[in-house]
Amino acid sequence: MFPLVGHAQDTATPPQELRGVWITNVDSDVLFTKQKIEEAMDYLADRGFNVVFPVVWNKGYTLHPSAVAKEAIGVEQDPFFQGAGRDPLQEIIVEAHRRGMEVIPWFEYGFASIYGDQTGGHILRKNPHWAARNANGGIAQSNNFYWMNGFHHEVQEFMMDMIKEVIEKYDVDGIQGDDRLPAMPVQAGFSDYTRALYASEHNGADVPDQRNSGFIQWRADKLTNFAGRLYSMVKETNPNVIVSMSPSIYRWSLDNYLQDWPNWIDSSYVDIVHPQAYRYSLGDYQGLIKSMFGQFPASPNGYLYADSKPMVFPGIVIKAGAAFNGPAYVLEAIEFNRDYGLNGEVFFFYEGLDEKNNYLGDSLGAKPYRERAILPYRNGKMYRPSATLVHETDELVSKTGTWTTDETVAGYYDQSIYTSGKSSSKLQYTFSVPQEAWYRLYTWIPSGKRTTTGAHYQLTDQEGTQSIILNHQNFANRGWVELGEVFLAQGEQAIVTVDADSALDDRNIYVDAMMIMVDRKKSPDVEFEIVFSSNETEKEIVSEISLLPNYPNPFNPTTTIPFRLDQPQHVSLYVYDIMGRRVATLVQNQMYSKGEHQLSYDATSLSSGTYFITMTAGGSRFTQPMLLLK
Repeated sequence: MFPLVGHAQDTATPPQELRGVWITNVDSDVLFTKQKIEEAMDYLADRGFNVVFPVVWNKGYTLHPSAVAKEAIGVEQDPFFQGAGRDPLQEIIVEAHRRGMEVIPWFEYGFASIYGDQTGGHILRKNPHWAARNANGGIAQSNNFYWMNGFHHEVQEFMMDMIKEVIEKYDVDGIQGDDRLPAMPVQAGFSDYTRALYASEHNGADVPDQRNSGFIQWRADKLTNFAGRLYSMVKETNPNVIVSMSPSIYRWSLDNYLQDWPNWIDSSYVDIVHPQAYRYSLGDYQGLIKSMFGQFPASPNGYLYADSKPMVFPGIVIKAGAAFNGPAYVLEAIEFNRDYGLNGEVFFFYEGLDEKNNYLGDSLGAKPYRERAILPYRNGKMYRPSATLVHETDELVSKTGTWTTDETVAGYYDQSIYTSGKSSSKLQYTFSVPQEAWYRLYTWIPSGKRTTTGAHYQLTDQEGTQSIILNHQNFANRGWVELGEVFLAQGEQAIVTVDADSALDDRNIYVDAMMIMVDRKKSPDVEFEIVFSSNETEKEIVSEISLLPNYPNPFNPTTTIPFRLDQPQHVSLYVYDIMGRRVATLVQNQMYSKGEHQLSYDATSLSSGTYFITMTAGGSRFTQPMLLLK
């Protein structure tokens, strides 16, 4: 076994612990560029995390392209990501799986339709009969969230279809609901649809008061039934996909959001649970956990059976607005969890791990998460092994013809190499394949200066040979790009060849790393040796030099562009349109001091659309998308 850099692996059998974190698109910039996603996944893996929960349903939009959402609510994807031509779910899957971390998409908004809009937002404008109603006939709301009617069969099918679509379309490891899925505010339950449903089951009686205990339980049971149908659908679609829920603390969850989640556990409608034990006093946190199971296993005072402990991994708040729980609190909470028989936790949320919270992530990686762990719900197996990478400089790569190193064009690990299209040059990559299985093959596309519109890749596996043509000028084809799926035998074999002679033009072909990662949709049962590889060619995280997201974004017509330097550097900042044409030069080769800087940009002369800010500094290139809406 090979220890990951910064971690000592002392035993042949690693611990089984869940170490997770929620990734949001609110108060966080992780999802807004490919580079930020890559850096975040490296940061987490290097500090011992093994599962991430990225948001995929928020503010009434899917963050990924969704045909289900397009048909049901008229919007295919969150406008920002659609305008940038990006799929952040697929990007985070690639980067997390590259480092051997599992990905469980988080449907954060659940049955909520919008925040802060009393009309119910775009979803209820398109589907007014989906609205949840309070006793006065208004759209049901709680804490300024306005809700769809989670008791309505169409709303339930919409949510089921969205979740099924993700399982079928993406190689995910699980799905997650939270305190809004399945959930409804206690103020809801008074729509004509729900009244009729209640009357049909109560001899024509009208619904009682919202706080009536029987009415609370009736509504909670409807949501529990939905949880059961959801669980069955997930397992029928892919039995290896984990059903994860993160409800509010019981019994508050039942009385306020109709979440009878101990019943979900007892009914086997969930695989793992992360109760939101969000407290800023360690004593309060410990009290919440003890109240779940009682003071000792036989205690009648708890609401969960002791044998439920293996599936409970509490949610711990580390950041909420300007409030933080720092290393002292978190390390003690983890120690308490382990002493209490709870083998893991999930942190809310990623932004609480960095220097703003006294480098909490580093404290976790140096202490409780120092020894790498496998996930408890995989029965001691390595379900998601790290990807296998081969770099253009590795001995397993054979070159013919002329390949030139370009130190000004950053590759995945270092610089990249290039050759001319229509030349006789070839590059062949051989991989050491860990097990016979289906794999997804990726290539790293650098940002070249004069790149080809048609690079030719030849893929070879046990099924035969296939040819792929990839446009390197397409701005979306930067970073890891999937070439295709290959079925590979165990051992060394040549898998991909870059053939310059077959390129579509004579422009330069920039090449760099190649990567294979197991496809669990096609090879669900293949077992891998438990190895935490340092993969010596993994790129170091360099976060000191960075181009930060502009704000506001979207903007009209001015925005601020911040960036950070770790030492004095010559900096160039340009703006490109979606076709890759430079439309503005903010600064060119200008010296800036160490620290944070910002520039104001006025886009009055441009039309609405997606643009890209590109910064070069210290031999590195950074890009951020921005959306101009006039």
